[in-house]
Amino acid sequence: MKLLVVGGAAQGKLDYVRHRYAPRRIVDGGSCPLEEAFSGDALNHFHLLVRRLMAENRDPVEFVEHALEPLEHWMILCDEVGSGVVPIDVFERQWREQVGRICCILAQKADQVERLCCGIAQRLK
Repeated sequence: MKLLVVGGAAQGKLDYVRHRYAPRRIVDGGSCPLEEAFSGDALNHFHLLVRRLMAENRDPVEFVEHALEPLEHWMILCDEVGSGVVPIDVFERQWREQVGRICCILAQKADQVERLCCGIAQRLK
């Protein structure tokens, strides 16, 4: 199964995925070696992985598409970062846009897309 779980920060995405899907190994996109980002059963903090790739001047779309191509199953958890006040900083605006665009790509490829709010899941696809 290909699963995308989105929601605001601290809304219970990781606990939900742990209890509902029981992944054996969860990789943290904020701290893992970049080349190991998709080596587990689930990738948490996808939005931070995108930030790290951009900070290294790597194309996150290309990186993600290449990494996911051979995988039959993946679970990606991502904070929604596009709401609220538009940042003055150019990098922050570009990062938010990239996360949103890549999540659109992931949603198209996913078998299932869920959004969490207050720990409650809503199936979008």
